[in-house]
Amino acid sequence: MKPKISRIAEQLTGSAIVENRRKADLLEAKGISIVDFGVGEPNFQAPACAVEAAIESIKSGQGNYIDPRGLPELRQEIAEMVTRRHSYPVNQENVVVTTGSYGALTIAARTLLDAGDQVLLPEPFWGPYRNIVQLTGAVPVSVPGTAVGAKFVVDPEALRAQITPLTRALVINSPNNPTGRVLAINELHAVAEIALENNLWIISDEVYSELVFDSAKHISIASLSPEVAARCVVVSSLSKSFAMTGWRLGYCIAPPEVAQVIARINHYSVRCPTSFVQYAAVATLRGAWDDVERMRKAYLGRRNLVIERISGLPGVSMDPPQGTFYAFPRIPESWGTGKSFAERLLNEEGVIVSAGDAYGKSASQHFRISFATSEKILREGFDRIDRMTAKLGV
Repeated sequence: MKPKISRIAEQLTGSAIVENRRKADLLEAKGISIVDFGVGEPNFQAPACAVEAAIESIKSGQGNYIDPRGLPELRQEIAEMVTRRHSYPVNQENVVVTTGSYGALTIAARTLLDAGDQVLLPEPFWGPYRNIVQLTGAVPVSVPGTAVGAKFVVDPEALRAQITPLTRALVINSPNNPTGRVLAINELHAVAEIALENNLWIISDEVYSELVFDSAKHISIASLSPEVAARCVVVSSLSKSFAMTGWRLGYCIAPPEVAQVIARINHYSVRCPTSFVQYAAVATLRGAWDDVERMRKAYLGRRNLVIERISGLPGVSMDPPQGTFYAFPRIPESWGTGKSFAERLLNEEGVIVSAGDAYGKSASQHFRISFATSEKILREGFDRIDRMTAKLGV
């Protein structure tokens, strides 16, 4: 008889996006052309200043261990950037550098949660939150989403209804993956009020904070008041805004006494994020904002194309994305669920999209499109979606 693996490990689910890509690879091996609207992977290269700084850092021998809190110059750059762009005071003592936002979320969860604690996840939510919570032995609690048409909004009463004596934290994500929504100030105030009333931690995932469109404005919940900031751990990274996904550079912003513990867990998890990437990140935060704006404008153009093509699909509705590079259309029930639609779309037309139920049961009639790809590929994919929907009718 083989030794057992942990119960926590056994209960983890796989990534729907990774599984879809594996299925697509099998189809591609049979000669079927695939269009990938599943993965949130920018089709841009990392900024030139980041590449040059990374190479120079390696050549200069900057490959040694770094303080688990992160390179001091980088922590200072992050603090100044957040203070300047997100309108609340951050110092080096608040910042811990991590291996991407995955690392930030994982270490934050391990810092704040004990086994048996409950964590509220308002739907629709990014699927990995559930497993990240479970890895600590805590319990993820889905909060059914409230939709106004195809638009999901924060429902304070739905959140309150799920609170128990075991509730320790809640997770918010704005701009939101998968919906593309930017939470309004009244929604943020409602979440903050609930956290203050019930002595909860707020984990705020703000990884898409620099990718907002039109009149939308990203507001960090930590900026509402010092009292709210004192119970917030904000997580972010350079992956999406700077097209540096594989560089694995993220960060946590937390009260200093919490940041000390986060850094300690960082030490015993990864020792420190890759040193030369941290040096490159300093150069990125100092010199790549024109690149961010160029990419944001490109995503805006792609978003507009997606809105145009979705509007031509009979029976399909969508809340226009205010940020990120995702759209989250709702399909008519006569087409089945978002999951069955996504499966048919892949098998019959070779298009990968993400089924809505991966983001919570409330989203089962939705599917997610990533428009992090080129307009040419978007047009090709939507031509195939048109063929699929023509088969289904209204």
